[in-house]
Amino acid sequence: MRQQATGRRVVPRLVLAGFGVSGCCMLAHMRAVFRWLTAALFVAVVVQVGLAGYGAFHAIHTADKASISKKTIENGFNAHAAVGTLIVVVMLVLLIVAAAGGLGKRNIQWSGGILALGILQFVLGLASTKVPALGFLHTVNALAIFTMTGLLAHRSWMKGRPAKAAPAASPTA
Repeated sequence: MRQQATGRRVVPRLVLAGFGVSGCCMLAHMRAVFRWLTAALFVAVVVQVGLAGYGAFHAIHTADKASISKKTIENGFNAHAAVGTLIVVVMLVLLIVAAAGGLGKRNIQWSGGILALGILQFVLGLASTKVPALGFLHTVNALAIFTMTGLLAHRSWMKGRPAKAAPAASPTA
């Protein structure tokens, strides 16, 4: 790996052949992709929480009409399970974009932490069906994912934006 005169390592950048992206524009494009991925991931996490609520209340609603089976309850959570799997894939893509795009140690660490929480969430979701007490950890971990994805999206969208000037104080008479 090349070294700059400052002694810092130069992080190799992906070459996006066919997209007209090279050299100086590469970092800007990767930042834009990263920023949009963080926003999409945060929205997906919010939808995921809504789908968990749907699954729970679908079971209650169905139980009001007749006795329900485990399969009926699972059917209410099918969308929750599918979106959860998709979210973990997006978390992996986010980490790849951060690392390959050379978007900085902090973005790579946050993306890696979010992916770790996502994998833990997936495992807790599966294990909670056998050990219901783990459902508590599944829910608490969801709050951590919500918080971290929201903070990362906020940081990504605010980075590089000029700070708003403080309003001028009006003179008092």
